[in-house]
Amino acid sequence: MFLIRKFEDKDVPDCAMCFYESFFDCPLTENDRAFLRDYAQVLAEKCSFTYVAESEGQVVGFIIGHYKKNFDKALAKRHDVKPHYKAWFRCFFKFAFGGYKMSAPFKAQFDLFYKKLKENGKDTPLACDCELMALCSRRDFRKGLGTALWEAFKERCIQSGVKTVRVFTDTDATYAFYEKRGFRLVWGKPYSFGVPGKSLVYEYKL
Repeated sequence: MFLIRKFEDKDVPDCAMCFYESFFDCPLTENDRAFLRDYAQVLAEKCSFTYVAESEGQVVGFIIGHYKKNFDKALAKRHDVKPHYKAWFRCFFKFAFGGYKMSAPFKAQFDLFYKKLKENGKDTPLACDCELMALCSRRDFRKGLGTALWEAFKERCIQSGVKTVRVFTDTDATYAFYEKRGFRLVWGKPYSFGVPGKSLVYEYKL
């Protein structure tokens, strides 16, 4: 069983490791860990709400949602967690100018992840009431964890009057998870950078 609760500032290091174990598998240096912590903090603070899953006092997963302006401008401007704008700028500039000094293996894996992320462009059909921005977990805690987080996310959407949720993912991620929970594939496009695979958009109607 997992305790599902709202994200708090103290959860950043654990969320960073959930993000890491969801997308990467190379060894980490302290510089890599510093970047992951900053990235997780910015991701959580830029969006509307984040829920974490706790097991025996440790955060082992999180889910992030963001309300769209076309759905509710007021909700789209609110954040469950107070944004730390200085941290955002620090992360952006350190990343842009190589200040994190990432290890070569981690940088190679993150660069590929970032290329896939940038496939989310102007033609990506993400018009909805709330976008599911991220769903991450530790490798050893995945059975039932995603479902527990999704149920909390869904309940938040119902309380807010959300009717449609969309998520941008790809064929290298756990898209099957969304299909099993009633999401419908609405868009797919091959990667533009010469690697096999597709970007995908799934929709869930409440």
